[in-house]
Amino acid sequence: MGTKTGQRGRYICKVGYYDIYAKDNLKPKKESKFKWLKGEVQSTDYVIIHAKKTIKSGFKTKELAVAAAKELNTSN
Repeated sequence: MGTKTGQRGRYICKVGYYDIYAKDNLKPKKESKFKWLKGEVQSTDYVIIHAKKTIKSGFKTKELAVAAAKELNTSN
């Protein structure tokens, strides 16, 4: 059974009603006879999502994304 992450990435945590996801950017995979082999993780971007809609993206660390989500949560 496959995963349901789709285009969002890995689920990290919830802040209020915002969800934090981590999306990995991969290097191209090396030539191999195995089809399941994935490329190495080059970098990770954290994204704030609410109800399948991306609110903010491009955070480099989880702490920055959580702080921004808390700020968004208190401003509403």
